[in-house]
Amino acid sequence: MNLRAQPQVRYRQRHLLKPVTTTALTTLLALTLSACGGSSSNDDDDDHDHDHVHAEGGRLIYSLSGSADTLKMFDQTVTSEQFTSTTVATGADAQLVLSNDGVTLAMLNGSDLSIVSSGLEHMHGEDAHTHDVEALTAAPIAGVAQVVATTDHFSVLKNDGSGLLLEAADGEVVSGLNLPNNLVYPALALQGGQFMTFTANSVTPANTDITVVNADGTTGSDGLIWVRPHDGGYFAESMTCADGVEQTAQTDNFTLILCGDGTLRWLISGYVTIDGHPQGAGETLHVTQRYPATETRREGAIGEVTTGSTGFIENITGLTKTNHEHSVITAWSADQLWLVNAHNDHPHRGDLVSITGENFGDIIAVSTTTADDAIALLSNSGKLAVSRFDVNESSNPVASGETAREQLGAAAAIWSTANAQLLAGAYEFLVVNSATGTLYEVDAHSAEDDYHLHSTTANSNLNNAFSAVFAHAAEEEHADDDHDHDH
Repeated sequence: MNLRAQPQVRYRQRHLLKPVTTTALTTLLALTLSACGGSSSNDDDDDHDHDHVHAEGGRLIYSLSGSADTLKMFDQTVTSEQFTSTTVATGADAQLVLSNDGVTLAMLNGSDLSIVSSGLEHMHGEDAHTHDVEALTAAPIAGVAQVVATTDHFSVLKNDGSGLLLEAADGEVVSGLNLPNNLVYPALALQGGQFMTFTANSVTPANTDITVVNADGTTGSDGLIWVRPHDGGYFAESMTCADGVEQTAQTDNFTLILCGDGTLRWLISGYVTIDGHPQGAGETLHVTQRYPATETRREGAIGEVTTGSTGFIENITGLTKTNHEHSVITAWSADQLWLVNAHNDHPHRGDLVSITGENFGDIIAVSTTTADDAIALLSNSGKLAVSRFDVNESSNPVASGETAREQLGAAAAIWSTANAQLLAGAYEFLVVNSATGTLYEVDAHSAEDDYHLHSTTANSNLNNAFSAVFAHAAEEEHADDDHDHDH
């Protein structure tokens, strides 16, 4: 069976246009945890006892493969009958994309798009309570090719190359936005009210031009992308991805793009220039860089990400955003794990693949928690490695603390991107394997404790799981953060 999630309606128009700001996806799912240990159950014991109390639980919501049905759910907000059906009808193989605040999801049935509420909008405060999972869509948006989450919106690419920006909270269409009508990937909202668009290169259509535009579609006289270096930089209208764009990931002010050839492109938004900058002090720019050739490194494309002094990050297959305050995004492949972060007007990076340990196998999924900066890697042999990470005094991402490693089920079980998905909460990771119909919960008591396998649960519905999201009630910042998140 397939289990997949793509990187990412009350159909009314809302007039903008204010600057689009990013809703920080932080502190989803505050879990109050007590003594723990592994446990297992099956279909006849769905309401197994949890040694941990999930004070504000999340909801694993998933579609089924092969036939039309309703969205299914594993509900942590209740203590019995946690595996249940929702009333939201869906077609076979529907793709689900979670909003950045963790509360709503986009559901793509073939080419019909709907916005769905997880029912967790009111899970904070003294009167915390849940609602039913329900569709917010009066009528689906037809002709949709792809959907991604960007800031507090969903961005839609239609089959005809046009684009829409929807409010993630209710699916309302943002009006007053003039996007190109020849998009090949959904537009992304950027800090400052501009947008990143993706169109086919006029000379080599298989390549994709990445352009920053104003809401009215203009790019200024020279373009809106400042290409470093600090001295002698210049404005450019676009940068280019060879072989198209596979995936993107965003934090508040940092966008990372995975090109079809496995290389990366980066853009830092909202950078305020300092004294001595060619544009003068106090200007706010979208910044990238073109790295020159050296004795040990070839010349890079505009926006390409280096490994340091000796080369460029290449052969990447996936991107995963984190919620770290220093704008960290993971770039990974079967045998690579890079953490790339925005530092002033340029990126830094750290190589953390060593957290896999020995005999880990190929990395097939990566996810990060939202409250304590932990990263989990899942392998094609069913191994899970979890480590916390931070940004050191040199502004480079590094692993921190001990790495926890678990073998999930039998090593001979089938683990692949077609049947396994790794999802994250605040202090928790969920792993769903549709080949074995099993849900694994891996959690920690707090930000100071190690991660461990909390429970293993079998349920027949999971055998047909296709696309899954772990919905949460999101807050603006980490619950234990003293940091001022001014971007």
